[in-house]
Amino acid sequence: MFNFLKSAFSQTPTHSDAEGVVDEFARQDVHAYPFDLKNFSAGAKFLSADVQTQHAVVMAMLAWLENHPLRPYPMVDQKAWQQGWKMRQIFFHMLKRRLPLIEQDIISILSWSAEQASQPVYIYLSGIPQMIKVAGDFLKNSPLSNEMRQAMQRLVQSIEAQPLSVEHRRWVLRLKELMEDEEVSLPIQSGDVWADAAISELRTLDAKTQTAWGELLLNCLRTTGSSPSGKWLKGSEKHLEIIGTENFFQRLANWFALVDKPRETATHQYDHRLTFIAVNVDILKGLAWLCSKTDDPEVARALSALAISAYKKIPGVGPRAAKVGNACFWALGNMPGSEGVAQLSILKLRIKTNTAQKQIAGALETAASRLGMTAGEIEEMSVPAYGMDEVGLRRDDFDEFLSEIRVDGSDVEQAWFRKDGKRLASVPKAIKEGYPEEFKEISQAVKDIRKMLPAQRDRLDNLFLMQKRWTFA
Repeated sequence: MFNFLKSAFSQTPTHSDAEGVVDEFARQDVHAYPFDLKNFSAGAKFLSADVQTQHAVVMAMLAWLENHPLRPYPMVDQKAWQQGWKMRQIFFHMLKRRLPLIEQDIISILSWSAEQASQPVYIYLSGIPQMIKVAGDFLKNSPLSNEMRQAMQRLVQSIEAQPLSVEHRRWVLRLKELMEDEEVSLPIQSGDVWADAAISELRTLDAKTQTAWGELLLNCLRTTGSSPSGKWLKGSEKHLEIIGTENFFQRLANWFALVDKPRETATHQYDHRLTFIAVNVDILKGLAWLCSKTDDPEVARALSALAISAYKKIPGVGPRAAKVGNACFWALGNMPGSEGVAQLSILKLRIKTNTAQKQIAGALETAASRLGMTAGEIEEMSVPAYGMDEVGLRRDDFDEFLSEIRVDGSDVEQAWFRKDGKRLASVPKAIKEGYPEEFKEISQAVKDIRKMLPAQRDRLDNLFLMQKRWTFA
């Protein structure tokens, strides 16, 4: 019966020949790990056969699976269940091979998988990763027909009908990419103000960029522990290349600014509107970690504001999301340049919980170790000048007008003057319209100085308690 399974044969295998191979698989029990086709006598024959023969056996296996559905609890036949699991694993291993499947074959395979995935207990027995491979291989050299799209859509709907894990979301994302679906699945859950804004913005992007965002956000959901691994950070770079780093960090700065806004409605009577939706917490944590890749002052400020918001206490609950705040500390401590350290100095004053203080101290030590200094030395060296050319004074010249920022003790004052020295009551309209970026930077500098002064005051006061020695040559 199995002469046709030799690597060279003279005629096309018959349907009954292929069924015979499948029946042999069904009869043989193999207890070996890891699962491998070579452990089956029929498997060895299958592997040595040519691709046309392998194709016939695969389609015969699909027919067997359709005729032997797994019965749900409580009608479980243990022996039949074990056999069904085995035959599915054989089928999925077969699909890993490059086979001459035609479009109708693939549609039939996808339809079977969709039916399996429609039941929660069977979703991992539906071979969705293999379905993605088979469809992807076919579409590399063939156009996407309406029939193929519909089959893939049914599979997506079956997956989305179940509670979505990170892995499930990744499957849906890849299938929609193959379908050239412009509306890519995003793992952010709507409800939080920042999440609603993010979803709205990302939906305006092209499919390729949306997919990159979706993959990156899924990677954020995979994060565990108190700090990211180098492998995890490295794995995000391919997505950032598609998104564009400048675009990425600008969007994050905008979204982080919205995190402090409460949700419009509570989800239940015991819910607090400041509480984060659970899935969004891990996404925020991962996004915060990725900010360690830039030294942009705006991003550093956004991280600082996010940390303060994350450590805001909810009555009867505690901090909103301490692990988000801790991710911000880590990112600030690992940022290149001095912007992160400057913000950590401010946060040390603003967030007083013991947990936060330990995390901030650890982040400062990380930054100091990277530069071969002590935490105290790096804090002192990282105090920004904020554009001041003289002690306590910054001047910006704009044609007919002049801006001055003066620091006197713990007071900060910003004023506008004409060139003749006359002080103005407010910022000139010509400045707002003609120099919007410069005006924004000056206003931000005033805010930052007001935040930094108390931090530096406390740091200097603490120096009196430290016994320091300097060695003179």
